[in-house]
Amino acid sequence: MSQASNTLRNAPLETIRGGLIVSCQASAGDPLDDLDTLTRIATSVLLGGASGLRAEGITRIAAFRRITQLPIIGIVKTYDGNGDVYITPDFQSASAVSEAGADIIALDCTARRLTAAEPWPALIHRIHTELNRPVLADIATLEDALAAEHAGADAIATTLYGYTTETANQRTVSWPLVQSMLANLTIPVLVEGHITHPDEVRMALQLGATAVVVGSAITRPETITARFLQAIGGVPKQ
Repeated sequence: MSQASNTLRNAPLETIRGGLIVSCQASAGDPLDDLDTLTRIATSVLLGGASGLRAEGITRIAAFRRITQLPIIGIVKTYDGNGDVYITPDFQSASAVSEAGADIIALDCTARRLTAAEPWPALIHRIHTELNRPVLADIATLEDALAAEHAGADAIATTLYGYTTETANQRTVSWPLVQSMLANLTIPVLVEGHITHPDEVRMALQLGATAVVVGSAITRPETITARFLQAIGGVPKQ
């Protein structure tokens, strides 16, 4: 593929440069797990100045597409028998995400998925050649990030730090991981996961991140309330 074609395909990544992406998602059973509710949240964060959205599920991506022309990072989540989550694990889900209107397709590009039925290096190639969409590699370690860049990913995000065996139960941003990625990668780096304060967004951008993705700290009142209670020694309701 020509350099001009790559530049055109990656235009959404340039659009979000220096910006804040808001992830508008809700788990099954969450009080916010409602299409109209999530669309209203998405509308609100766009009014607040978000540079784009991250969305899960075909109906949500399509609904968000109707309210904005700003970039949408689209995913589909699946779960295995152990309850582990995987992000856009096959070409069928990637194609559906693209068809729904996502500008950027995010994939689980961790080492654990290399033995999947459709390993992500091959998925990256198919997404480029058949869908002409940029791929955001969701990773957990520097090794994941380097492998994803080598396989052709267009950008890297720290989304899965804290959610794989080797990083399990980490619930704060790993600034050493962010810095090592920025030092060793040549493609855009997005900081995503465990951001709780605006100062962390500013720090990520000052370090050189292309953009920052924030979810629960903006969109989930339950999480926000629990954090305030923790600060005053209260006990969140179970």
